[in-house]
Amino acid sequence: MYKKQFAVQAQNLLSKKDLKGLKTQLCDQFPGLDEKTVDQLLPEGSVKVLKLDSRCLLYVSGDQPPCFFDAEGRGELYPCLNTLWQFPYMMPELTVHDGVSKFVLNGADLMLPGVAVPANGVVGLGSVSKGQKRCIKVQGNPYAIAVGKILVNQTQFEKLKGKGLEVLHVFKDALWTYGGKIVPNAGFAQKEDEVLACSDEYVPGAEASSSGAAAEPNSKAADGSTGDSAAAPDGSPKAGASAAPAESPKASAGGAAGASGGRGAADWSQDELLEFCFLQAFRASLTGDKALPVEASDLYEKHMKPQRPEGTTLDVKKSSHKQIGKFLNAMRKAKAIDVAEKKGVISVTKVDLKHKVFVQLEEKFAGDLAGADDAAASAAANAQDTPSGLAPPKIITVWKPTHYTEALFKAMGKGKSDLYPWDDASGVLRAYCEKESLLDGDNVKLSEDLLTILFRAAGAQKKDLTFPEQVDLGELEDKLQERMQEHTVIEVTGVGATTRKGPPLKIEVSLSRKGAHNITRICNLEAYGLDVQAIGDELKKKLNCTVHIEDMPGKNVKDKMMQLQGHVDQELGDYLLSRYGISKSFMSVK
Repeated sequence: MYKKQFAVQAQNLLSKKDLKGLKTQLCDQFPGLDEKTVDQLLPEGSVKVLKLDSRCLLYVSGDQPPCFFDAEGRGELYPCLNTLWQFPYMMPELTVHDGVSKFVLNGADLMLPGVAVPANGVVGLGSVSKGQKRCIKVQGNPYAIAVGKILVNQTQFEKLKGKGLEVLHVFKDALWTYGGKIVPNAGFAQKEDEVLACSDEYVPGAEASSSGAAAEPNSKAADGSTGDSAAAPDGSPKAGASAAPAESPKASAGGAAGASGGRGAADWSQDELLEFCFLQAFRASLTGDKALPVEASDLYEKHMKPQRPEGTTLDVKKSSHKQIGKFLNAMRKAKAIDVAEKKGVISVTKVDLKHKVFVQLEEKFAGDLAGADDAAASAAANAQDTPSGLAPPKIITVWKPTHYTEALFKAMGKGKSDLYPWDDASGVLRAYCEKESLLDGDNVKLSEDLLTILFRAAGAQKKDLTFPEQVDLGELEDKLQERMQEHTVIEVTGVGATTRKGPPLKIEVSLSRKGAHNITRICNLEAYGLDVQAIGDELKKKLNCTVHIEDMPGKNVKDKMMQLQGHVDQELGDYLLSRYGISKSFMSVK
C-alpha cells in the first residue's frame, strides 16, 4: 500500500460534525478504543484530513504523526503503527514465527504457514471472517509490525495454507517514514531487515536513529520458548502473555481488565461477548448432564443471550463467526464440546468444562464472572424491588428464500415463503449437497443447478464470465446468505412477536432544539410491535408534555415518528423498561 513515496494533494481541517462522525466510526470499528482515548488522539479543532495521490486519507492531529488511515477513502479505517504501539490491544492480532518478519517487511502479504499456532490449536488464533482487520506481531515482541485485512473465511483460515492477510501498512514503509521514523522498542532497531523479540516498553517519540542497540532482545527461555504465551480464543494474548505498556488503556484479554471486572458496554467486542455468554450458559443455566442435548438456536437465544453483561447486546452476526453454528464448530474442533447434526439442526450433546479452552476462558473473564455471580445473587435477593420484572425483548434473526434460492428449498421439500433461522437454512444447503452427492469433505462440487441458484445473476451473462468447478462449503454458505433475505423477529413481553424485513433496529432517540424549545424525537417503536399513538397518549399524561406524531419521510412508509417536548430520554427509558422490559441497550440516543 505504501511501498512508494506518496504526495499530499490536499489537506483540510475537519469540522465538528465530520470529526464527530470519524470518532463514531472508530469506536464502532475498534471496540478496544473508548471514547475518552479517541478524544485524546483526535482533540477537537486540531484534526486534519490529508488526501493523498493514491486516494488514501490520512487523519492527523496537529503536528503529530498520522493517527489513522482510510486505505481507499471508503470509510474502512486502520490505525497507523505509531497509534497501534500506544494501544497494542486495540485490534486482534496474528503472531508470526521468527524469521517471517523479514518477508513482511520486504512487502509480502502474510502467508498462513508463517503464523505461530498457540498451545490450544487453531482455535487459539480466534475466529476470522473475510475482510476482518488484524495486525501482525513477532513472537516475543508486544508491538505490531504491520496491519491489514484477512483474505479468507474461517474454514480456509483453519487449514493454515496459502495467503491469509493482505498487508496495508508495514514497519519501514513510506507511511512510517512520513510519521517520523519512530520505533517502539529495541527489537525494531537490532536488524535492518527483521524485527526481533524484545519486551521493552514503548516510549512515545523514540526515533530509529537514536534507539541504537540500547536493549538486547529477549533471549529464549530454558525450555526454548520465546516468552509468547498461548493466545485466548479471540486471538488476544492470555494473562501473562507478552508484556504491555504499563499505561496501556486496555489490558490484554484476561489480564488486568478482566481481573478487575466492572467494565462498561463499550469495552466488550462481539467475539468476547460470544465467548463470555457461551461460558456462562454452561456455568449458570445449562448445568448438569440432564440439560443436554440442546439445540444451537435454543442455546443462543434462551441461554446465551440472557447471560450478556448489562448494557450490552449479543449479536453473533456482528462477531467474526457470523453464525452460532460456526462458533460451535470451532469449539467442537478444539474438542471442548461434542455436537450432533440431524436434518440440518445442530445440537450440543456434551460439554467438557475442564477442557483447557474453558479453563482459559475462565481465566480471561475471571473478574467479569465474579461480577456476574454477584449480580445474579443480588438480583435473586432483591427480585421484588427491581423496577421491572419483565423479560427483555427476544430478538431472532431469520432468513427468507429469494427468487434465486427458492428452487433449493423446494428441492428439499421446504416452503419458499417460510422464514428460517440461519442454522436451518445452512442445514438445507448441506442436506441438498449430500443428497446430490456433491460433498467431498469440506469442498462442494458445483452443479449447474447450484451455479444458477448461488452464482449466476438474472438476465444475460457476460461472454467471458467463468465460474469455479468446486468451492469450500463455508464459501458456499456465504453465497447462500448473500442471496437470502434477512428478517428480524422481536418478541416483547405483553406485545407478542413482530417480524420485519432487515436487520435488528434499535429505538432511535434524538435530542435537539427547535426554536426556543428542547425536543425529543423517537423512531422505530413499530419494530418492537409498539403502538405509537397509544404510547404517545400515555407519555402525554405521564410526563405532562406536548406530544406530536407524524409520518416518517419517504414513500410507502407506514412508520410514525413521535416528538416530545423537552429532553426526556431518561424518562422515556424508565417508561419502556417498566412497561415493556425494553432496557437502554435496545435504544440509541443521539
